Amino acid sequence: MRNFRRALCSVLAVLVCFSLITAVIVFPYYAWGTYPYQDAKVRKDMAGQFDLLVSSASQGLRAIDPRALDDALGCTSYDLGAPLQTMYGRYLFLKEELDRNPVKTVILELSYDALSRSYNDYGREGSIYQLGRSDNLGLWVEYFFRQVPPADWAHLLYDTMNRGVHTWRQLVAGELSVPKHYETHGFWPGLESTPMPGPENYEKDYHTEALSTVPQEDNLYWLDMCLSLCRERGVRVVMIATPLSEYMLWSTSGFDEILATHRAVSEKWGVPFYDFNLKKDKLERYPEETAYFDQHHLCEASARDFPYDLAEVLMSENPDALFYGSYEEALHARYQAP
Repeated sequence: MRNFRRALCSVLAVLVCFSLITAVIVFPYYAWGTYPYQDAKVRKDMAGQFDLLVSSASQGLRAIDPRALDDALGCTSYDLGAPLQTMYGRYLFLKEELDRNPVKTVILELSYDALSRSYNDYGREGSIYQLGRSDNLGLWVEYFFRQVPPADWAHLLYDTMNRGVHTWRQLVAGELSVPKHYETHGFWPGLESTPMPGPENYEKDYHTEALSTVPQEDNLYWLDMCLSLCRERGVRVVMIATPLSEYMLWSTSGFDEILATHRAVSEKWGVPFYDFNLKKDKLERYPEETAYFDQHHLCEASARDFPYDLAEVLMSENPDALFYGSYEEALHARYQAP
């Protein structure tokens, strides 16, 4: 019995030491190196101020500057978006912020892969972002054991520790700057714009790529849970899709099938859905030469313009008149082959 107790104490001591060493290694990554504009401390310190929340993956995160949205709508907003965020991850953060803020409106961004993305698509990297932003131990544990398969636990630890070592090196070298958390309200911009391929490529590259259009049941379930949560709290929900490069819309098939899925959710819950890729003035508002960080995301300057376009739609008496009915209609109406 005495030997067993000694062995048990030795194992516990090793686990405690390992946990402390791991915590020291990863602390600067989670405190300063990762996701600098989505700090859990900011959300906690500013709790009680937000009456509008943006729930999104990276497309909404990089498309909506909450400061411009506040100016356009006279609200106080926060962007809860994260790269590769799952619908379950969105639900957890949305519930947490609804519990501690007087939220009246939720902008729920549905990117083209929001419902079709599986764990194999977002994997360990998305989980690192999600877990790093959790200031609630209960939510951390709930997400970890529900979303991360045991086969990935060791990989997740190794990947996170690598990031921690890299952040320590930046810190020691004086290359790590402390972000201005409170100014951004969750916004993580794509700083530089990248010119997209021109119209001369539209026809030759038409539908040379294909999207996955089959929604995952788990994503549909947690989207319904997000919408149910908002309905229970009496919160207005507006679903949107943010602008993508026109070249991507031409070169990739499947957008109209995804649009049909999003519209079905809209009809089921009686909430509006506005796809800004169908906006009639999209090319004027978001030029291919200057508007995009990459094919999937707006750049910082465009993210300051988009909230005003969103506000225009939300305040319009006839918003449907601002949009085409389908992707095929929009593409061929906005571009006529010479």
